[in-house]
Amino acid sequence: MQFYRGLAVTLYYIMIALILSQFFLLLFRNVTLLPLWTLVEYMQLIAFMPLYNFKLIPYLYDAFKPMLVGHIILFNNSMMYTSMSDDYFNINYEYYWLSIAKLIQSLMNILILFVVMICINLVFFLMSYCVKGGRLGEFVNERLAQFKFNAYIRFYMLAYFDFTFFAIMKILDGDNSSTTKQVATFFSYAFFVTSIVVPIFFLAVILRKFPVLKEKAGKSKFNTLLLKIDKANKWRTI
Repeated sequence: MQFYRGLAVTLYYIMIALILSQFFLLLFRNVTLLPLWTLVEYMQLIAFMPLYNFKLIPYLYDAFKPMLVGHIILFNNSMMYTSMSDDYFNINYEYYWLSIAKLIQSLMNILILFVVMICINLVFFLMSYCVKGGRLGEFVNERLAQFKFNAYIRFYMLAYFDFTFFAIMKILDGDNSSTTKQVATFFSYAFFVTSIVVPIFFLAVILRKFPVLKEKAGKSKFNTLLLKIDKANKWRTI
């Protein structure tokens, strides 16, 4: 069993290296990042599967742990909100050592990723004023265009499951015995409402800009959402 636990840790780093190398390879080749997003989405689907199969031997969960990279859960021990390291939504989460502290840490890591993405957006924005022509200028303009709206839509698609999952579980938990838990409950309601409102907002933006989708430049801004569907049909878009 110790061997398989060690193997899971090794696969953790292999999965991180695979995601990063694939990202830079696809970015360098200047092609779509669809293979990377597909990999991450499958990882998210697989990662919490053991929680829905309560007959699974808890130690076998280590085989699923590398998939948690897709949830930005990278550590066995909680480094944030350590006071909640022994708090679990229910006994099944305790079987798999998924404490509330780890889940909050995952959400914080996703928010850090959001800040990094904004900083990258600002860097490309400033570069667009410094580099006007040539291949580098074309590369910068293409990447800057992806921040309106593909990058932020893709980020929300990455964060959607984690935030909605945590929000629902915390609301159902109903434990507000401490200030930290009360704050977590407040944000859980905020995340839950956001998970309903934001998709409707994206849909409204797409329908408002629907005539633009007939143009190549317009379609490229929404490829994250509108890949391989009939962009001339509003019902299929919905």
